[in-house]
Amino acid sequence: MDALRNRTAEELRELQENAEEIERLALESQEVQELQLEREMALASNRSLAEQNLKFQAPLETGRTDLSNKYEELRSLAQRCKEQKAKVEKFSAALNPQTLLDLLQVESQKIEEESEKMAEKFLEGEVPLETFLEQFSTMRKLSHLRRVRVEKLQEILRKSEAPREPGGDSRQPPAPAGPGPADPPDPQPFPSGAPSFPLPYSPAPNRPPGPAAHGALPPAPFSGSPVAVGHAATSQPGPQP
Repeated sequence: MDALRNRTAEELRELQENAEEIERLALESQEVQELQLEREMALASNRSLAEQNLKFQAPLETGRTDLSNKYEELRSLAQRCKEQKAKVEKFSAALNPQTLLDLLQVESQKIEEESEKMAEKFLEGEVPLETFLEQFSTMRKLSHLRRVRVEKLQEILRKSEAPREPGGDSRQPPAPAGPGPADPPDPQPFPSGAPSFPLPYSPAPNRPPGPAAHGALPPAPFSGSPVAVGHAATSQPGPQP
């Protein structure tokens, strides 16, 4: 714009008719030069970023492929997990004790009927003796085994359905004994030593009894009592007071 200030009106009219001169002046202006410089710098920066992005292109493609493969693997595992869950639920329902009991009862009844039909065929002469003995024995063993299992499973179900006791010791403490008749005193054991009075038999079972005492027996002296001498009336001791 500074270049146009010093020109006359005639020069400006001529410049207005000259498009090339106008374009040259516009390109030589400072504002356009600054914009051109910014444009070139932006292009250089974009070129550098593009080159860096090209370096990451191969790892990005590899990661994208791996992610796609992992996603497909995840879908496959999810499908397998769903199938296994359905199988587990099916087996859990089949392994229910009550369901097992019903199935065992049905199979036990079935083998019982088959053994009865085999016996009827044998009685009618449709089955030879060897075949009857082999098959009938196997059927009866299987029937007995299933019957035992049915009884055992019924016992288990009864125990599981029985009301369980609450946790902890729920037993009530014993009530204190009320007043009652006094217990008789325990008999005192007989002393193991020699008796305090003479016995007519020997204390030792392996020794013969000694001779009975005859003649005068000196009574035990007591203080304050006269000493008397007499004869024993009998050889056996009198009753003790």
